[in-house]
Amino acid sequence: MENKIGIMQGRLSPSINNRIQAFPKNNWSDEFEIANSIGFSTLEWVFDSYENPILNPEKLSEIKKISKESSIEINSVCADYFMEKKLFGESEESLDQNLDVLFKLIKNCHEIGIPIVEIPLVDESSISNINDQKDFEINLETITSNIKNYNITIALETDLEPHRLENLISKINHPKIKLNYDVGNSTANKFNMEEEFKLLHKWITNIHIKDRLSGNHTVPLGKGNVNFDYFFKILRQKNYEGDLIIQGAREDLTNNKISPIETSEKYLEFVNQYLDKYQ
Repeated sequence: MENKIGIMQGRLSPSINNRIQAFPKNNWSDEFEIANSIGFSTLEWVFDSYENPILNPEKLSEIKKISKESSIEINSVCADYFMEKKLFGESEESLDQNLDVLFKLIKNCHEIGIPIVEIPLVDESSISNINDQKDFEINLETITSNIKNYNITIALETDLEPHRLENLISKINHPKIKLNYDVGNSTANKFNMEEEFKLLHKWITNIHIKDRLSGNHTVPLGKGNVNFDYFFKILRQKNYEGDLIIQGAREDLTNNKISPIETSEKYLEFVNQYLDKYQ
């Protein structure tokens, strides 16, 4: 099993306004060399506002250059922007605006060579409501018709229970619509991991690594209820070869003596020990 281990952008920098996750606008370029020095292979780009260099055509060559020179790939974009600017349940005018932003993002990712754009459908953007789900399915047809000329996969991150998610992704039935799997969120939602992978593994294109308490919040890796032994064993059984993106809790928010880099180094070692165990 060959997996590239990456980290969510922003986790290598001080927190912005005590937020767990945000685009590191002041030093995003520095994170590439930091990631390389620690031993990561890839960064997952965070797109959470319109004022993001990935939407600026004049910045694309710079992004590509920094990625190449640091030997740190950008294989995915976490489009947190669409948690607020949703792709369902909006007015026609707002939906058109949001879709326009998504299409710009897709086009620019294609230009850079980023293969995966993740759409978070969790928390405030959850499609647990059946009417929202139907609305999203309709709008997804517009999305798929606009990505056919680009080498881009849309990965949906949802909080739907496994059977319902299987029904949704089977109904969509599009080669460029896949799934992101978050092992921490699965545990927090009290889903059955074995059942999830049995039903969904063929659609899973990338994975977020975090730890959470059952029915509760994110905690440092190894401090929650995720059964990592079982998780990495399943990955080996299913021959998962996609990326593993660390999205662990920020320790610096509760202890300012622990730097983001120190936490990231510890988390990388944590993941590597399981990959070595089940290689």
